[in-house]
Amino acid sequence: MTAKYNVPALEKSIAILNLIAESQGEYTITEIHKKLAISKTTVFSIIKVLEEHDIVKKNEKGEYKTGVKLYELGMSYISEVDIVKIARPYIENLMEETGYTVHLGVIDEGELLYVDKVEPNSFIRFSTYPGLRSEFHVTSLGKAIAAYLTEQELDDIIARKGLAIHTPHTITDVDEFKEALKEIRNVGHAIEDEEGEIGVRCIGVPVFNENNVVASVSIVGHSSMLSFQNAHELIERLKRVAQNISKELGSVNY
Repeated sequence: MTAKYNVPALEKSIAILNLIAESQGEYTITEIHKKLAISKTTVFSIIKVLEEHDIVKKNEKGEYKTGVKLYELGMSYISEVDIVKIARPYIENLMEETGYTVHLGVIDEGELLYVDKVEPNSFIRFSTYPGLRSEFHVTSLGKAIAAYLTEQELDDIIARKGLAIHTPHTITDVDEFKEALKEIRNVGHAIEDEEGEIGVRCIGVPVFNENNVVASVSIVGHSSMLSFQNAHELIERLKRVAQNISKELGSVNY
């Protein structure tokens, strides 16, 4: 049996970082103290050390968010993932050819994890970034992977994470969601039509390593600029990119 070690100060530091990193907002020391039931003195001491090392950053309102050092540490891990290195030239080329933002994602701990992003120089920007986590059922990236998971893997994720509603278009019924995944397997691509956020549409395609789905690549656009009715050529380009990445990862059956 593996011994469990208890380091209270470190565990409190991790709890504070998790709160700040997983939230879409920013917190003051008092708010962190109330949210985590950690004494204000302890929160202050930990935050100051984290701030000195650029792991968190304070804004003009005295609220804290993640700092550049945490991003650098995360990217040092992501940069070691072969798929990011392999996929980067393909997704850059796809962005240049189409003018759309392109994402690369994987499923991690039952969630969609964005591991790379390239975007055009446009006035329309999306708030995604490498390291961002999302519920897998509201993105084309997540659905493109979920369609090729085993029944047990899929059921386990749904049991743990659920299918929360985000917009009126979100699929929250398990049977309906599984039917949608079946259709994704039939056509070879997934779409997300304002299911995670109103005004945002995505098309995603799975990436394989040998016979296993390991990632997905997607294009994203504003609903006023991305029409699924005239997207055949766009989907074919996306599939070719996914196929090329899969081949470099060792897939022979794509």
